[in-house]
Amino acid sequence: MASSEDDPSDHHNAEILSIDAGGTMTDTFLMDSNGEFTVGKAKTTPDDESRGFIKSSQDALEDWDLTVEEGFPNLVSTVYSGTAMLNRLVERESEVDVGILITGGMEDTLRMGRGRQSYTGYSYSDRLHVNTHKHPEPLIPRNQIRGVRERIDVKGNTLVPLYEDDVREGVNDLLDQDVDHIVVMFLHSYKNGDHEHRTQEIAEEIIDEREMDTTVMLSSEYYPTLKESERLNTVTAEAFAAEPSRDQLTNIQDSVDEQGGNVGVRVMASHGGTIDIHANELARTLISGPIGGMIGANGSIESGEFRRFSVQLPAPRCKRRL
Repeated sequence: MASSEDDPSDHHNAEILSIDAGGTMTDTFLMDSNGEFTVGKAKTTPDDESRGFIKSSQDALEDWDLTVEEGFPNLVSTVYSGTAMLNRLVERESEVDVGILITGGMEDTLRMGRGRQSYTGYSYSDRLHVNTHKHPEPLIPRNQIRGVRERIDVKGNTLVPLYEDDVREGVNDLLDQDVDHIVVMFLHSYKNGDHEHRTQEIAEEIIDEREMDTTVMLSSEYYPTLKESERLNTVTAEAFAAEPSRDQLTNIQDSVDEQGGNVGVRVMASHGGTIDIHANELARTLISGPIGGMIGANGSIESGEFRRFSVQLPAPRCKRRL
C-alpha cells in the first residue's frame, strides 16, 4: 500500500477508482474528493478478474480504514485497464474460434496483410531483399474463411446481388467447425450494409435451426469505414481478442454493484478516453493497459507526484568507442 499523505487515517470518501489488471498483479488507485490517493495490490485472478479486483481494492481502502462495502457507495467514476486483450493478439491465442464470411475473391485478405508487416523490425539489409521478408500468420486460418458472391460499389450501388446459397453454404461450413463468432465483411458495406444485414438474417436462422450459440458480427455495424483491410482486421480483432473479455468486465461491474457501488465501469480506450463496457467497439480498448500507464504517468509528472515517489538513478556511463 502507498498513500499520498503523511496521516492516511483521516476520513476519506473514495470517489475515483482506477484498475489495472496485469498478467501477474492487479493494481487499484483510489482518489478522494480532496485529491488524496491510496493504492492497493493483489494477485490477478485470470479465471475471474473481479476477485483480484476486489482484493486489490480492499488492500487500498485499508489504508483509509475503510472496507469495500464502506468505500464503494461513494464512487463517482470507475475506470478499468488491462492486458488480457493485448496478450491474446500478441500470443495469437484466444478462448474462441472465429469464422469469416467475405466478398468472393477477397478470401486471402488477412493472409496477404500489408507489405510492411513482412519486414517491420528487420535490419536494413534484410529489408532490402524480398526473400528475407516473412509475413506473420493470420489470426484466422484460411480454412475458416468463406467467400460469398456479391458486390456493392464505392457509391453504395448493387453491382452483383447477394448469392444467398453461398451464405447458407458458408455458414454451415463454419458451424461444422464449431466457431464461436462469424465475422461478415463485404466490400463497401460502410456505404450500403444491406448485403451484410441479409447475411446476418440467414446466418441466425441457420444457427437457431442447429441450436448453436454462435454470434454474427457485421463490419458495417462495428466499424463502418472505408478500406476493407483495416475494417476486416479491426472487426476480426474485436471477435478474437476483445469480445472474450466482455464477460470479465461484466463480472467486475457486478462486483461493484454487489458492494454497494452505483457507478458504471468504463474501459480505457486507445485515444486516452474511456468507453462503456457494453459498447460494440470494445476493440478500441485493446491496449488499455499501456495507454492507462501513459495517461497515469503524464498526470503524475504534471502534479509532481512522480518526483515524490520515484528513485533518481545515476546516469549510465558511456564507453568511448574506439
